[in-house]
Amino acid sequence: MRRTYIPVHFDKTIFRTLYYDSKERRFFESSGGQQNSLLGLLSGTMGVVLYSYLSNWTLSFTDSRLTMMLAAAVLTLLLTVSLIWLCWYISEKSRRKWEYVPTPSPEELQGLVRSGRRWLMSQVMLLTGFFVLNTFFTLFLFIFFNNGILFVGMIILWAILFLMLWLLQPFARLSLLRSLEKQPF
Repeated sequence: MRRTYIPVHFDKTIFRTLYYDSKERRFFESSGGQQNSLLGLLSGTMGVVLYSYLSNWTLSFTDSRLTMMLAAAVLTLLLTVSLIWLCWYISEKSRRKWEYVPTPSPEELQGLVRSGRRWLMSQVMLLTGFFVLNTFFTLFLFIFFNNGILFVGMIILWAILFLMLWLLQPFARLSLLRSLEKQPF
């Protein structure tokens, strides 16, 4: 499930992302709607409700820390593969809605590369913070290995981190931005 398109620039004013399709060797735009504030409120409410139900939940299927960590790793892998496949499937279905745009001029391209680098660095900082949070969750699960909320939280957080890595493609994006900077298409 390799993605052939790499995000280059995000315009916050109109919520459009400029991508580069390495297979087609063309730029295209995709619009993403503004995040609904109701979604944040609903997810926060669900988080509180789930925490109240799962906070006293203990896992008793094993007494071994290693078995608990292995079970969490396997479930994380299954959830990650499922989420990546779902995102890949949705993006492939929306391929016909992509609006291919002409290649920007060298001056426009340099401006897009500069803003794309800033956007990439902010996302790398987000990924780094998420990695630190996940490391603490893993450490806490290793210490309190029978805690159900830590078990579920660690699985979800690692799956989200891996999904974000797949979606953001920081290394492919950095190499694309470097090549666009040196030699415009």
